[in-house]
Amino acid sequence: MIVQQGYEIDSQGNVGNETRRIEDLSLRFVILVVAINTTIGDLEAKTKMTERAVKTCHKESGIPISELASLLVRMTKEVKEITDMIEKNSEEMQDFFK
Repeated sequence: MIVQQGYEIDSQGNVGNETRRIEDLSLRFVILVVAINTTIGDLEAKTKMTERAVKTCHKESGIPISELASLLVRMTKEVKEITDMIEKNSEEMQDFFK
């Protein structure tokens, strides 16, 4: 099970102790890829798991691989922008306290 900010999400997309399901397949895919990238340290294993996730999601949902790849590119770009902003704000705060 994946625990994320107080909610448990199982492999079937069920949230918490209820049977509410994450129906948005793109969101489920993003959550899976984030979990892979935050828990697996080895780059080769991370790459293989991500490739498997893409193929499995494509097979189970019918979402084209090109669309899943595009989603990963957009997600990666957004994460980089957020990380850069946090680093910039952190540097500004450090300068402020000097």
